[in-house]
Amino acid sequence: MRRLIAVFVLIVSFILAGSVSPLLAGDAVPFSGKVKKVILKKNKVGIMNPESKKRVTVVIAESSKLTGYDDIEDIKKGDMVAGHYEVDGKGLYIVTEMEKK
Repeated sequence: MRRLIAVFVLIVSFILAGSVSPLLAGDAVPFSGKVKKVILKKNKVGIMNPESKKRVTVVIAESSKLTGYDDIEDIKKGDMVAGHYEVDGKGLYIVTEMEKK
């Protein structure tokens, strides 16, 4: 009986690890929406998708490619944007590319 429980726990662990791994693997995740907030001191931008109402806060890094902006200071509340981010080791959403729509 113990062996059956151990096998079951192992199988469930693999299933859960497989469902979380895409975010941990550094895969690019698409986002789009309206800029709700810009936090210059932390290089963060809050974005809300108007259709799904989903909010995401992304970090603009030195390696982030911005199209339509020179730097984070040009991003304004109300701008429509789209791009991709990757999740880093700390769980932050780091922008790989973002463009003004």
